[in-house]
This record gives sequence, C-alpha cells and structure tokens, in this order.
Amino acid sequence: MKELELTAAHSPEADLNVYMEMGNEAIKYGDESECLKWYSKGLAMARQLKNPEKEHLFSNLIITLI
Repeated sequence: MKELELTAAHSPEADLNVYMEMGNEAIKYGDESECLKWYSKGLAMARQLKNPEKEHLFSNLIITLI
C-alpha cells in the first residue's frame, strides 16, 4: 500500500479533490479505516475553507462508507 503513504501535509490545502482521490484509492484496496481518515480530512478542510459544496460531498461520502 505504498500509494497510500502520501499525507495531507504533502497535498495542496485548497485541492480538496486530493482527499477524495486518496480516500477512493484506500477503499479500492479494501482499507475502510484509511478511506474514512481521508474523507474526514477532506471534510475538515472543506469546513476550514468554507466550501459548502465540498462539505456536503465529503459528508455524503462518509455516510455512504459507514
């Protein structure tokens, strides 16, 4: 799972798609816990950036995952 070793610190803060892509990559490998972490980071960043569309998107992704 070397692909998942990228951390949010290496990702551009404003590019929320990175969080979604990393979560999607994690779930593709069956790692629900890692996926939830990425989606949660994306949700937190969307809230910080005051981006309601992405907040809604990440909230839905988390709900669907759970």
